Amino acid sequence: MIKIIYYHNEKTDKNFEKSIDESYREVCKLLPGLPKTINIYFSDFGIIPESGIGGFAYSPDTITVSIDPKFKDKNKQIRDIKPTIFHEAFHVLQNFTGTTGPFSALDNVIYEGMATVFEREHCGVWQPYGDYRNVPEKNLELWFKKLEHISNKDFEEKYRDWKFYHPKIKERWIVYKVGTWITDKVLDKHKLTILELSKKKSDEILSLLID
Repeated sequence: MIKIIYYHNEKTDKNFEKSIDESYREVCKLLPGLPKTINIYFSDFGIIPESGIGGFAYSPDTITVSIDPKFKDKNKQIRDIKPTIFHEAFHVLQNFTGTTGPFSALDNVIYEGMATVFEREHCGVWQPYGDYRNVPEKNLELWFKKLEHISNKDFEEKYRDWKFYHPKIKERWIVYKVGTWITDKVLDKHKLTILELSKKKSDEILSLLID
């Protein structure tokens, strides 16, 4: 179940409470180990223009949900609540949250990739931020190498470039696309499911990639 601890726009946010609660109850059945009750903090941070929704695993007991009150396709917004909650809940399970870092660039790649594959596999949607299918593999390999060698300090300063939009590379969501690609490679190579990766740390996933 969920516990609302803050409304950003109560009139809008209340319309999504039921879907958030239903989605969290459903994901708890897939991911044993999640807290029985999760705090929901409504915000306006990180809204994706394509869906009018944003999410952030703030801490091990709190998920931030952001909803654009001006987004026209309300039915799409409602549909995108479930994959958003699934994604952030996967982060909570893996302890990849805003208060449990810091995390390296490669940690971000792996954890975001796993969460994106999880929502894709269990909600049936290729989110634009994780859809690497039209990206040349040589680009994915190059970005992975760049992220592999970026220092924690540089990533902390430039994480928005790598996670959301890189003005020099002119590409959105590099971390997510590279992470989703890597996760798919690991799953295919070892014939695993995303649920079998849910308790693994990022370094374990990287080891599976090269084994």
